[in-house]
Amino acid sequence: MRWSSIPSLVLVLVSACRHHDGPTPPSASTTTPPSASTTTPPSASTTTPPSASTTTPPPPVIDRRCDKDSDCAVAHIETSGKYVCCDACGTTPGTRKWHADLQRYCGKHPPGDCYPLACPAGRSIAVCDHGSCGITTNGSVTVQRRCLPAMVCDAWTGCTLARGNDQDGWFVEESARVPRGELAVPERVAVTGGKAAEGFRLLPPGVTCAPHSVPPILDSPPACTMKSSHCIEGS
Repeated sequence: MRWSSIPSLVLVLVSACRHHDGPTPPSASTTTPPSASTTTPPSASTTTPPSASTTTPPPPVIDRRCDKDSDCAVAHIETSGKYVCCDACGTTPGTRKWHADLQRYCGKHPPGDCYPLACPAGRSIAVCDHGSCGITTNGSVTVQRRCLPAMVCDAWTGCTLARGNDQDGWFVEESARVPRGELAVPERVAVTGGKAAEGFRLLPPGVTCAPHSVPPILDSPPACTMKSSHCIEGS
């Protein structure tokens, strides 16, 4: 080898060293980043929420405030406790409105097992004594059951069985038009043929009767009779 060619060889080697890139660095990762979780979030609970409490509401609280005797009535049924709405040996005075509310409550919540009665009827004449309903010791009023034709506004509507008396009010036991426990008002009305007939006037919730200054004459009422402890139409 000629000494003159050595410098050229050195230059070639140096140049090769300068252009050597060394190991290729790893390229940018091509790994796909984890996507957003595809786990379906738990859906809203489909469990049906508990329904409104089925606990029986309490009976109306006794109200005895009054201005006169006619404001008062006497309940012949239990007014609270385990046997509420069962026939009672004792009697409880209160306002006629409270008594009507109690009867309506018992119509919606009839009693279950009631204890047998083996007692005389309690005192039952209602009075208003110094602004509070009470009971006198003079006489008694009994609870009766009556089967009469029923009317709504100015038309007959079958037969109705009601329980009560004129002091405390009459309340429906059976009727095709109103629920048990609703008020039934005994009334005499004029009917065709110059006669009069007695029936229970019913007051269905939500029904408004047309006003009139002179009561109309109604058709003859249906015949109503008791049969097997039920008030039925027909003789």
